[in-house]
Amino acid sequence: MRRLLLPLAVCLTAFFNLVPVSGVAPGIVRAAEPLRIAYLIPGSNKEPFWQSAHAFAQAAADDLGFVLEVHYAFNDAKRLLATGKAVAARAQDKPDYILFHNYEGAAPYILNAAERNGIFAFLVGTRLSDSVQDQVKGPRVNFKKWLGELRTDNVGGGYSLARMMFRAAHERKLVSASGRYKMVVMNGSVGDVAAIDRQDGAKLAAEEYYHGDITMRAVADWSRIKARAITARAFEKQPTASLYWVANDLMALGALDTFERTRRIPGVDTLIGCFNWSPWALKAVAENQIEFVLGGHFMEAGAAIVLLFDHSRGKDFADQGTSFTHDHGLVTKSNVRAVYQRMVRNDFSSIDFRVFSRVMNPNWQRYEFDAMTFLAAMK
Repeated sequence: MRRLLLPLAVCLTAFFNLVPVSGVAPGIVRAAEPLRIAYLIPGSNKEPFWQSAHAFAQAAADDLGFVLEVHYAFNDAKRLLATGKAVAARAQDKPDYILFHNYEGAAPYILNAAERNGIFAFLVGTRLSDSVQDQVKGPRVNFKKWLGELRTDNVGGGYSLARMMFRAAHERKLVSASGRYKMVVMNGSVGDVAAIDRQDGAKLAAEEYYHGDITMRAVADWSRIKARAITARAFEKQPTASLYWVANDLMALGALDTFERTRRIPGVDTLIGCFNWSPWALKAVAENQIEFVLGGHFMEAGAAIVLLFDHSRGKDFADQGTSFTHDHGLVTKSNVRAVYQRMVRNDFSSIDFRVFSRVMNPNWQRYEFDAMTFLAAMK
């Protein structure tokens, strides 16, 4: 497990000595000038997932009248934290909101920086770990400027993917001589909360599904190259395993690379399921090489900007809650063409994000942030 940036207890102790726990609920931001959002992206601007996250958030900000500044950390937790602190503390062009991901445990430290500098904060993507959650509680409790969070249901995603794969194996009679449906689970990280949650979901599905087994678990560090080697080892050690549950698209492509050199035929005697709607993963679905792809979670920052818009206009979303959950969207061969046509463009400017706002639609009783609903709104 990767080490956190600083001992959490030290950070929180120092914070609570400076900022009182009690206090008024966050106020509403009002300004004549366009409001500014700083979006801290933990990954690289070369990675398709983060390119899509940036493009989607930018489209939402443009529609809703925000100035969006995006800061990439290039998979460096220390850089992410340093950037967050610098953005929060600067004297000029201070953002009204900081939008960020919980990358390698950075969340409480970024919340600390936002709180000290009077900036509203919103967390998207990966949830806090259980130990951190116990200490910081939820939005607007210990950190008053922490407005809310929009989290991916990674446990549900991992469970759904595994269950669909077991069902498909049953329908196609991809059963071992022992009568079991055998699955290889290839995860991306040992310590990443999202990776842990996805794998926990897969394990739950295996426990529930009749004759479903996870026969091998491996970690490929989100790498296509490492996934090739792991797949080769799995094929050697578990030759009767017909299911490959893979935690991201790059690793799924690594598995396909290996199968090209074997007598296994993905889509026929081997089924692969993965996460992330990259164009190449979707293309593999269309070509019957990957069975299922769960994705759409890159949209969470854009959805959060809708919530921040309503907050800035005096309609606090807290009446709907401060912790929202985002489900993955499912792509199979039946709908891959429509999704691919939208994802390959990576241009979401045709979506009218105002239709998702309760300020602009006062009769709406709840927010609708389903990934397929957003895609359907593209023109």
